[in-house]
Amino acid sequence: MRGPGLDLKSAISDRMIAGGVPSVWTPQDFLDLGSRDAVDQVLHRLTRNGDVRRIARGLYDKPALNRLTGKATHPDPRAVVDALARRDQARILVDGVTAANDLGLSDAVPARIVVHTDARLKPIKLGNLQIDFKTTAPSRLHWAGRPAMRVVQALHWLHDAGGDTDRAVAKRLRTIFADPDHGARIVDDLRGDMLTLPLWMQTILRDTMPTTPSADRLETKRA
Repeated sequence: MRGPGLDLKSAISDRMIAGGVPSVWTPQDFLDLGSRDAVDQVLHRLTRNGDVRRIARGLYDKPALNRLTGKATHPDPRAVVDALARRDQARILVDGVTAANDLGLSDAVPARIVVHTDARLKPIKLGNLQIDFKTTAPSRLHWAGRPAMRVVQALHWLHDAGGDTDRAVAKRLRTIFADPDHGARIVDDLRGDMLTLPLWMQTILRDTMPTTPSADRLETKRA
């Protein structure tokens, strides 16, 4: 007969496998399966046995192997940042170049990721990439953790770099907004707070976001 510990171990392992690689997990992600102490014990055993990797305090993943080297791949920085926000209930805002790369709006690959947050967090090293955390005033974290966070941050960075009017950027934005899984949430988030954005960004977004019947009627009245 399987004991409760074995059942919890199987449930946690199954969830991590089903979540796919490179998902990053925290103990909080498994509290619907068991108590915090029990979850911590299982994660410790899984880590000790080599079934799970401990990335940092309270962050775990099930790494894939690089086909060429046979070594474990590094965790996805995006998943690490998102997991940190869940772990500490922190407000987190990624820097612009990272956001642009995450969204496919730029080929620039950052060697260092700067994350603005209201928490005090230690740097995390992922191979040659380092994630640094900068304590930031709440007034600058308006878009932290929101569906449209990366779009807003990426456009700020592209604007400063002079690339926000590139046709490829507009095309990619339309693809992002049309994404069946996340596009609608991003668009709704932007529409709800459009007036807080600079006018140049509002223009880009209105030109690339899908129109709605209500928006069409509003434009007709203005005309």
